[in-house]
Amino acid sequence: MTATEVRYLLHPDVETVPLADQDEVLVARRGSRVPPQLVSGDAMALLNRFREPSTLVEAVLAYSADVGADPMATLDEAFGVLVALTRTDVLVADGTAPAQTLEDRHRVGEAVGPATITGRIRVLRDSEIWRGVLADGARVVVKVVDDPVHGPGLVSRELAALNRLDGHAAPRLVWHHRTATGGTLVLDEVDGDPADLATLVVDADGRRRIASAVLDAYVDLHGRGVLHGDVHPGNVLVGPDGAVTLVDFGLAGSASAPPPRAGGGEYLDPAAAAALRAGTPPPALDATAEQYAVAAVVYRLLTGEAPHDLACERDEALRRIVQERPRPFVTVGATPWPAGERVLRRALSADPGRRYRSVRALRDAFVGAAVVPSPNPPDLGDVLAALDVTGSVWATADDARATHVAWFAARVATLTGDPLAHDLALVWASRCGHVSPPAPHPHSPLARAHRALATYARTGRPAPLRVARDIAVRLSTGGAEPVDVLTGGWAGLLLALECDRPALALAPGTAGE
Repeated sequence: MTATEVRYLLHPDVETVPLADQDEVLVARRGSRVPPQLVSGDAMALLNRFREPSTLVEAVLAYSADVGADPMATLDEAFGVLVALTRTDVLVADGTAPAQTLEDRHRVGEAVGPATITGRIRVLRDSEIWRGVLADGARVVVKVVDDPVHGPGLVSRELAALNRLDGHAAPRLVWHHRTATGGTLVLDEVDGDPADLATLVVDADGRRRIASAVLDAYVDLHGRGVLHGDVHPGNVLVGPDGAVTLVDFGLAGSASAPPPRAGGGEYLDPAAAAALRAGTPPPALDATAEQYAVAAVVYRLLTGEAPHDLACERDEALRRIVQERPRPFVTVGATPWPAGERVLRRALSADPGRRYRSVRALRDAFVGAAVVPSPNPPDLGDVLAALDVTGSVWATADDARATHVAWFAARVATLTGDPLAHDLALVWASRCGHVSPPAPHPHSPLARAHRALATYARTGRPAPLRVARDIAVRLSTGGAEPVDVLTGGWAGLLLALECDRPALALAPGTAGE
């Protein structure tokens, strides 16, 4: 059968979610490890032609006839999308194994070893995870691996790691059964959220506490001779009490039996990235390489971002991992922490020899990194009240002065999220005709301060931030009347706020507000 004769089917397990107010649709196959894919509304209309088995030609001709499009142009535009969807088993060849519907291997109420299944957590084509309960009421997790190619190895590595850890930094193994395609494990249930989700509901101190607990868990893991092999926030669970448990040891190993390399992404160390870029086998995973991955997790927990911007083509992403330094916190919108960033830069060094001698040494350096408190933010209540339409500033300001007030209120709203500042910005901008104040003179203190903040945002070096803070203090001593965002107290107040949020700094007369 030729490629043009193959009849494709939009698999019944495929789920679609139209995005509100957008002509796009999320497409995902239930049970697949492939993340949801975004397709256009037109592409989805073409995909619907495969609800019944159809060749590519038949589907394109039918769709083109319906919308009045040229079939050849439609095929040219849609070919790449269709090929990508066949590779992820969204479109499958009718009658083949990938076309089979996903069915649960177990059911609620079924006994599996010492456990009785009570609910489904996740069902994939090669594995399942269920909640269960033992006869004494203890809650457990039932993990089923069913993959004839990789399953036996995954189960063997997980069992070896769990037996060595014996409940330390990992779930306790209750029972297991091997099969030719993998096997079944019953583990103590861990009550917790993935680490990246846990950091969303805490402040900066809370994020640092979680990061320290994650490092403690990997210190324990490595101290017992185990390499996790699959380091990412989803495999790090944070309990209600802050305790951290590591899960999913199918790719685990040890120094004497290195595990297979996991896929890639932001937790891939530079040596492995260089090998992938060169098309050569990656070096064996060791504790130093895993230290890089753990540090990358800590960076994400503290900032919500990856150490490198990897939203680019694959080879460029690998190059950035190999050649670029991790981004300063300020460049990703996070609160600067110079001492902690120095610790992470070392652990994320492209040269393994420059990293810490162990994860324990990394943990100790991280815990010892000093946190310098930010200056107390200014009290803006009286300042904003003075700019209300019932005040003297509104009554006496001319059009030129109104541009300064509008800029000031808009910047305060951006930097603090204050709703009153937002409302005042709208009112004053309307009064001055949405005109911005002039830009500061290039040699003025304010211009020098903004150049310093731009340097700090680019490099993360603390000296430029100190320069900007000093200028803010000097400007703040210059009086507060009239409202002027180029000099004096009003300019100093804005600059002080921008020193706390350097990534949002913006000089007057600059497009952006």
